[in-house]
Amino acid sequence: MEYKVKVRYIRVGRRKVSRLIPFIKGIYVARGLANLTTMPQMSSKILRKAIKTGIADALFKSRNINPDTLWVKNAYVDQGPTLKRIRPASRGSADPILKPFSHLTVILSDDKMPDKKRRVKSGGHKKVKVETLENKPVEMEG
Repeated sequence: MEYKVKVRYIRVGRRKVSRLIPFIKGIYVARGLANLTTMPQMSSKILRKAIKTGIADALFKSRNINPDTLWVKNAYVDQGPTLKRIRPASRGSADPILKPFSHLTVILSDDKMPDKKRRVKSGGHKKVKVETLENKPVEMEG
């Protein structure tokens, strides 16, 4: 079952929050919370709260769920409204100050997490023979 959490009107720009999304997407909730705990960004605190809210929602909706089986199925950030302010500038002109908002959506799931497919690089590494000072050939990848 999926549990959706929406946090709207976050007083942080969309790009600042979306930088942290890859650190929680597609992994278990406990690991994602551990990743976010060590990050200094202000938006990591907002993401942590959203994930904890999703866990609480899952426990409320189905009492027999194990929180350790929850994983972040998807997470994305949408752009919200922007507050527009004016700052006085030189020679009587005005400079705009834009204060962006954003909307965060996190989808948690307790279904079985799909296995990650391994990507095989085409071409691979070539082995190159390099001679050392002792004139002994050494194989190096590069």
